[in-house]
Amino acid sequence: MKRYIITFLLVTFVGYLIAEAAPKPKHVVFIGLDGWAANTYDQSEMPFVKKLAAEGAFTKEKRSVLPSSSAVNWASIFMGAGPEVHGYLNWGSKTPELNQPTDAVKTNGIFPTVFQLARLQHPKADIALFAEWDGIKHLVDTLSFSHFEQTVPEATAARAGEYLKAVRPELTAIVFDRPDHPGHDNGWGSPEYYAMMTRLDNSIAEIFKALEKAGMIDDTMVIITADHGGKGTGHGGTSMSEMQSPLIIWGKGVQRATTITDMVVSYDIAPTIARALGLKTPSCWRGRAVTQALR
Repeated sequence: MKRYIITFLLVTFVGYLIAEAAPKPKHVVFIGLDGWAANTYDQSEMPFVKKLAAEGAFTKEKRSVLPSSSAVNWASIFMGAGPEVHGYLNWGSKTPELNQPTDAVKTNGIFPTVFQLARLQHPKADIALFAEWDGIKHLVDTLSFSHFEQTVPEATAARAGEYLKAVRPELTAIVFDRPDHPGHDNGWGSPEYYAMMTRLDNSIAEIFKALEKAGMIDDTMVIITADHGGKGTGHGGTSMSEMQSPLIIWGKGVQRATTITDMVVSYDIAPTIARALGLKTPSCWRGRAVTQALR
C-alpha cells in the first residue's frame, strides 16, 4: 500500500511538471473568415491554409451556434458562451436582446470577451483587432483594445501585418468579411466563392510573412475559423452546410498533425485563446478549451 501511494504521488508530480513545462505561446493571432463553409474546403485552392491544417490541429466539423448567422456567432466566438447567455440573437445584433446573467457584466458595460480578460489580467499587453465588417464593434469590448481598426477589403492583411511588425501584440484578431459576400451574391460553392477563397489564402500567407518578419512566428499560436457556413445564397438555418466551418489551430503549444475529433462549437474558441495566454475565465462562460489540439 505504501509503495502504491509513493508511486501515485510520483506520477502525479511528474504529470504536474510536464503540464507546467508545456510550451506556452507569447502571442495569439485569431483569423476569422466570414462565411467559410466546411463543405467547400476540399474543392478550394488554398495551398497555404491547407499546409497549416496538415501541420497543426484541424477539423472540418466546428459548429456554429444557432442561428447560423454573423453577430450571434462572432459574439459567441469572442464571449465564450452561446446566445442564450450572452443575449445577441440576430444577424446584425448591436445590443443583447436577452437579459444577461446579473453577475456577468462587470466591466465596460459588456458581457466579458476574451479581449477584456486579457486587458484585466495582463494590463500592459497590447491587444489589437482589425475587422472589415462594422458590426464587429458591437460584439467586442472596444475599450479593452490598444488598437481597433475597421479596414477596407483587400487592405486588411497589409494593415494587420504592419501592426504585427511594429508592435508584436500579445493578442490580435483579424476578421475578414469574406467569403460571405460572394456567397450571398453568387452562391456558396460558386466559381466566385472559390476565387475569393484563393485570395484569402494569399492574405493569410501575407499575415504569416509579417509574423516571420516581426520575429513572432516561433512564439505564436494561430487560430483560423469562421462564424458560419452557407447554403445556396444564404445562411442562418440548421443544415450542416450552414453550421459547419473548418477550424485550424497552429503554432506554439499546438499538437502537430492532429485531427480534432472532439466536438467544437463557436463558444469554445475564446476559452482556447484564454488557456493559451494563461487567462482565468469567468463562470458565465459556457465554452471549453479545445484541449485535444493543445500540448
